[in-house]
Amino acid sequence: MLGKERVARNFPGRRDRLHLADPGRVSPPRQSSPLSTLAEYWAADPAAAGGVVSLSPQADLRPIFLAAVEAAFDRSPQVQFAYASYQAQLADVDEVKGRRWPQLQFASRSKAVEFAGPASNAPGRGTAITVNLTTSLFDWGYLSKTIESRKETADAGKEFYDAQRENSAYTVATTIVELAKQRQLIRISQQFVDRMQQLVTMLSQIVEIDRGRASELTQARARLLQAQASRDTVAAKARDTELTLRKLVGDLPLQLPSASAWNIEPAGLERLLSSMNRHPQILQARAEAQAARLLADAVRASARPAVNWVVSKTTGRDSADRRQPFQTMLTLNWNAFQGGSARAAQQAALARAQASERKVEQARLDLEYAIRAADEDARTLLERSTLYGDLVDETDRVRKAFFDQWYHLGKRTLLDVLQAENDHYGNRVSEITTRFDGYEAVFRELSSAGELMSWLKGMV
Repeated sequence: MLGKERVARNFPGRRDRLHLADPGRVSPPRQSSPLSTLAEYWAADPAAAGGVVSLSPQADLRPIFLAAVEAAFDRSPQVQFAYASYQAQLADVDEVKGRRWPQLQFASRSKAVEFAGPASNAPGRGTAITVNLTTSLFDWGYLSKTIESRKETADAGKEFYDAQRENSAYTVATTIVELAKQRQLIRISQQFVDRMQQLVTMLSQIVEIDRGRASELTQARARLLQAQASRDTVAAKARDTELTLRKLVGDLPLQLPSASAWNIEPAGLERLLSSMNRHPQILQARAEAQAARLLADAVRASARPAVNWVVSKTTGRDSADRRQPFQTMLTLNWNAFQGGSARAAQQAALARAQASERKVEQARLDLEYAIRAADEDARTLLERSTLYGDLVDETDRVRKAFFDQWYHLGKRTLLDVLQAENDHYGNRVSEITTRFDGYEAVFRELSSAGELMSWLKGMV
């Protein structure tokens, strides 16, 4: 009883939360159809139900991917953190720029209380307010170097923000490709299940007439259960990928094409290598190195004498009870001895600059290797998918010939037919898998070159 229920069960329906296009399939004939009709359906090519359809340039995928990526930016904690850090660094620049303007300071004191000695009745010891206006005249370039250092730090923050956007875009794009691949595999697996179900139906009608072929029915049912298990495994992976994509983009509806081939091709390797130096990761390290060098110059300047112009006024009175006049003066401030802290700070900044320069070299090496490896993977996988497509055509002819030789001529066993069908199904799975893995490799090489966002926007 349990075996009959498992054989007869249909693939459970599931809600398409992301509004992906239904891959569709050819509906099999009813189990009550004549045996000849079932045989004709069995001989049909399942690939004709879906087919390999290349997208035209008008049906571009870029807007679909770009909409999902931009939705992910609003939800990504890494992207939001990088943007907030960049805004903070811009504010740091404004904070230093404000020091170039005259600094107005107010100070106040209360009336002095005298004790432990003879009291003085002299005036001028009451409450007073003092106003100081200080302007920096000469500081050996301390403020200008500090401003330039903060600007470079802000530029590094901007590149870090762009790098996080690239990483988020790559994650979303590859997740979409993975989900589309799983949906294609579900379609193929469901077609394979339908064919095995049809074979079981055919053999059931044959066994009603010829009980001696009951063993073939058992073999077909076993292969049907294997096909259902494979389909359910693929469906589980698709659900996991769908949940991952929902976590990234939220409730944004996505309408992916049902075609099993997309207009995504490898980019030019030389162009990607030439644009590698504009990758946000490299630009960030360069900006950090320049910021550290400028900071070292600012620290060196801070250890030298600085000249300020001060204008002062107090509301207090002197000992003769007279109002105090405005005062203006030049002041010289010099940290003559700090225990070597200024020199240590300068050396630390220079060491950070050298570390950032080494980071640039390492990033360039890593990105070049990643670009070359991804480009090789993309071209190899897409070429391999074409070979698998040719192999699918060959195995299709083989399985049809085996079926005719088994059903009409009796020169093949059912195991031969089942093996041919299984080989054909496996090659179709390999064709889809390698093709979409090739698309993921294309995105990987674009991301490694820092051009994925530009590609999504149609700028490259």
